[in-house]
Amino acid sequence: MWLVWDMSILLSALSLVIMLLLIARRVLHERRGTAAADQRRFLLTALIAFTENRDREALKAVLLSVPASVAIDAGFEFISLLRGEEHDDVVAAFNECGLPALIGKQLERGNGAERIHAAEMLAALRSENAVASLLSALDRDRSREVRIAAAIALCDVGALPPLVITLRKIGIAGQRSRRLIELFRRFPPRRFEELEDHAGRQDAVPFTRAAAIDALARSGGFRFADFFARAVGDPSAEVAAAALRALGLTGHTDAPTILVKAMANDDWDVRADAANAAGRLGLSELAAPLAQLMDDEAWTVRYAAANALRSFGQPGERVLQEIAASEVSRSQRTASLILAEGPAI
Repeated sequence: MWLVWDMSILLSALSLVIMLLLIARRVLHERRGTAAADQRRFLLTALIAFTENRDREALKAVLLSVPASVAIDAGFEFISLLRGEEHDDVVAAFNECGLPALIGKQLERGNGAERIHAAEMLAALRSENAVASLLSALDRDRSREVRIAAAIALCDVGALPPLVITLRKIGIAGQRSRRLIELFRRFPPRRFEELEDHAGRQDAVPFTRAAAIDALARSGGFRFADFFARAVGDPSAEVAAAALRALGLTGHTDAPTILVKAMANDDWDVRADAANAAGRLGLSELAAPLAQLMDDEAWTVRYAAANALRSFGQPGERVLQEIAASEVSRSQRTASLILAEGPAI
């Protein structure tokens, strides 16, 4: 009996101690958070003042007075808002305070999110050893997402290795990451041929080939239209669909013929993107094949075809009205739905 009472008292005391420890931990955490917020405001005030008085020594004194983590995070956010001489002067002050070296250590020893953030900061500061640190991360970091972040940073500072080498270092598993789209879109125009070569490689990952086509369409313009026209016939549906989206942006003299053929493709993604491209290019002469797609088994294809017809204005509206007035079917229901949405904006 006494043993039960003793155990009850012991457990109660232990619970009380644990509760007190948790309370103390929370109070300490809140105090640290308040202190960090105060230090952050102090630094941001100094950075704003620097943009007006350009007193670099005063800014450096503030940078050295706050914890490195606060200086790195708040400073990086502030730098992203600046342009021109103000940006260069603040970056110079950060470099003179030795912050790039601390960021380099974070790139080596931090957790995954910290290492990705460090890669972005090194690109923004463009310090003397930034390229070496980023190349090391691209070559040896255990996380593919960090390697991709290092590649993006290297692209920003104009030091990215050849694309074939970069992708090999990222690894096959990382070549389905959507951040590769960001990497390709940052490619400088002088290196667009690398993207074109990669997009045309049959042995490359289809996702990266499609991402390369997307980047070329957005930044390269009509100069790659012939390449897009050829890529529409690629065995990979993912690549063919990307090429159709690209043609919808750039156009091509043979676009009507190419799109009609693509509308008969076995893959519904390809058919849908062919319909979208016809609407984007305003190819009202394709109203007949688009009307046939209105009876496609895939809802996405039917909706894309109906939207394309609607984008043609009155001629397309008449086709949709005729279909909507016909017997009940998939095409009739789709046409009625599109017409109910109102005219294209």
